[in-house]
Amino acid sequence: MTRKHSLDSFAILAMVVLCSLWALQQIAIKAAIPEVPPFWQSAIRSIGATILLAGWFRCSGLAWTRGLFWPGLLVGALFSVEFGMLYVSLGLTDAARAALLLYTAPFVVAIGSHFLIPGERLSAAGWIGIVIAFVGTGLVLQASVAIDRTKFLGDALALGAGILWGLTTIAIRLTRLARAPASQTLLYQLGVSSVLLTITALLVEGQTSLPQSLVGWSSLAYQTVIVAAFSFLAWFALIGRYSATKLSVFTFLTPLLAVLAGILLLGERIGIHHGVALAAIIAGIVIVNLYGHANLLPKAAGKQD
Repeated sequence: MTRKHSLDSFAILAMVVLCSLWALQQIAIKAAIPEVPPFWQSAIRSIGATILLAGWFRCSGLAWTRGLFWPGLLVGALFSVEFGMLYVSLGLTDAARAALLLYTAPFVVAIGSHFLIPGERLSAAGWIGIVIAFVGTGLVLQASVAIDRTKFLGDALALGAGILWGLTTIAIRLTRLARAPASQTLLYQLGVSSVLLTITALLVEGQTSLPQSLVGWSSLAYQTVIVAAFSFLAWFALIGRYSATKLSVFTFLTPLLAVLAGILLLGERIGIHHGVALAAIIAGIVIVNLYGHANLLPKAAGKQD
């Protein structure tokens, strides 16, 4: 497949759709928590998505890269803790707030890559973008401390999930998983989390909990089939054809759409400080993706001449 250097209308539309799907994931999780507690939800999602992705991997004829068990186990464990924290957080705080804090992940990746990956050093603009975004994060946490300790715990868990998401990405890039098919890496994450989250659910929440309503079943189906399986396969297909850097700029849409969905679908209310925080985090994502890396600046300057 020929790679394209610029984004066409198909890529832009696809990214808008994917960001919308990812934004609604937090809404779906929160809607099902009254029927299926957090760890069981995350375990069922991982089990179902593992089955679907394994079937797709087999039918597609992709070669399984050997010798990746230990790095696969590492990223699977990080993925398990990340999603366990995210699901628990959504039982304690608003979906809109959780989405804002979860999307600190790109900044964790940028900072970690600056120190650990050659050629990924941040520019001055990149550091400014990170500072702006973390100011937004601080505004969300400060507001939750003032409002409710339970919400603060939920916010802290969502922030922790975002940090672990970033660390998982760095772990993938620093190990041989970086050269494996992306779908194989995702299979490690889903497969390991299926086991670890099921054990955690049994220990913490007791016997298996399944939905009792159409809303609950629809939520689990959405999380499993649409988000964990379809959307990530679509993302891998896009980054195989277009620039991952240019596509990543669109990730700013996800927290924005998640906040809007929380307001419209769950009746959540956000204050002025949340609006400022959202603007800061979005600005940070755009700045880091467009101008964040020192090695990209000369190229950008060259295009202007």
